[in-house]
Amino acid sequence: MGKLKQLADAAAEFYQVPFERLTSADRSAIYTRPRHYCQWIAHDAGYKKTTIAKFWNLDRTSVHYGVKVVSARIAKDNYESMELKRFMLFARKFMARK
Repeated sequence: MGKLKQLADAAAEFYQVPFERLTSADRSAIYTRPRHYCQWIAHDAGYKKTTIAKFWNLDRTSVHYGVKVVSARIAKDNYESMELKRFMLFARKFMARK
């Protein structure tokens, strides 16, 4: 789960939110959007939903919902996909320096 932790650390830094709040059950949009992005990226990278859920202290259906929400946002909104791409680039660089 080291890569998932690094991804969450990158999200906390990129979105300027505390890591503890990002990984908490807080449902505020400031935390759920980066959390969903991390879940989508991890799923896209081949992680199983159960593995992702275990890291985020969720059940796999919550991860399924997060992945579904991000996929729908990407299909609907070009800005959303641009924000995701910027975060993915940042995350790659962030994880490479660790």
